[in-house]
Amino acid sequence: MLASVRFAACAGLLLGVGLLLPPSAQAQDPNAPGLNLSNPYAKPNTGSLGSSLNETVTPRNEQYDEALARMQSGDYNGAMLILNKLIAMDPIDADALTQLGYCYQKQNQPGKAMSYYKKVIGMKPQHLIANEYAGELLLDLKNLSGAEERLTVLQDACVSCDEYNQLKARIDAYKLSASQG
Repeated sequence: MLASVRFAACAGLLLGVGLLLPPSAQAQDPNAPGLNLSNPYAKPNTGSLGSSLNETVTPRNEQYDEALARMQSGDYNGAMLILNKLIAMDPIDADALTQLGYCYQKQNQPGKAMSYYKKVIGMKPQHLIANEYAGELLLDLKNLSGAEERLTVLQDACVSCDEYNQLKARIDAYKLSASQG
């Protein structure tokens, strides 16, 4: 009898504490969108599309933004150092893996680039940026049908997003160039 009274008191106390805590401090479902409880530096889970980051400033997001800035300035080696650190912290960071592939693509290493795109697409088949970059690389390799497959995936994923529009424009330009030459 005494044991059941203690259990009830403890359960009530724990329940009361849970109700007093703010929602952000209470236990949450680790599979819920936006949460990654296993790695505090990982970007929030953005679902299957994976092209947008939560605006929360974290060390991971600051480093990712620094890598993107280096890429924009043409410092692909500097960006690769940062991206590799992010991947070491979270080996399935789809955005970092995609951008690392893009760095290899810009350094004229298409095999390495495609291996990163394939890894991301294997994890997140509708990852917008990975599909766009893979499609562009396939065009560079004169594989129109492969690029069109990536375009179909983008069309199914986002209808008329930037990634779809950019790849479509590249494919249209490729077809026009091929018909003229």
